[in-house]
Amino acid sequence: MTAYLQRQDRLALVTQATANVTGKRYCSHHQGEVAVTEGDFVMRNKSRRWICFRCQERSQVHRDALLKRAG
Repeated sequence: MTAYLQRQDRLALVTQATANVTGKRYCSHHQGEVAVTEGDFVMRNKSRRWICFRCQERSQVHRDALLKRAG
């Protein structure tokens, strides 16, 4: 147990174990649970976050619209 408490990646281990058991992950973008197969990890604001593909697509469309408006 002591070795576990000294690990730096405890949160990642618990999150992965929960995803393995439930088959779901928490989308950090829309704040909801989604099936593990419907998302992936991305880098946002210098941190690695799990975001569902639907939110990734919406973010890309939003960024494209902003670029089109600005350019």
